[in-house]
Amino acid sequence: MSENIEKHNQRLPLWMLNPAEEKEARQNLKKFAYAQCVDYVEAMVECSKIHGLKVFPACNEPRDAMRKCILSYQGDSYLDVQRDLMVQQKLERLEQQLAEQKKQQQQQK
Repeated sequence: MSENIEKHNQRLPLWMLNPAEEKEARQNLKKFAYAQCVDYVEAMVECSKIHGLKVFPACNEPRDAMRKCILSYQGDSYLDVQRDLMVQQKLERLEQQLAEQKKQQQQQK
């Protein structure tokens, strides 16, 4: 993980996410949305198991409920929360790395 910090593009401010971090934030948001809508997702899964190939005409109601729930968590405000968490993690790693460097410098003296 410290390798990622060392490879951080110095031209980018610390609070900006690189494309890989942005992708990770979006994946975290997807996991969060599915975790919040687990009841709707499970209802859709059960309906699809019962109806097999006729899943779409028979399971429109659970599908629509699941979609509505998941889409409610796909807004910019929730993505901003995930981005903030990523920036906070970067800050914590940098602080830890700085503390380790100071400790090594003190040991050398």
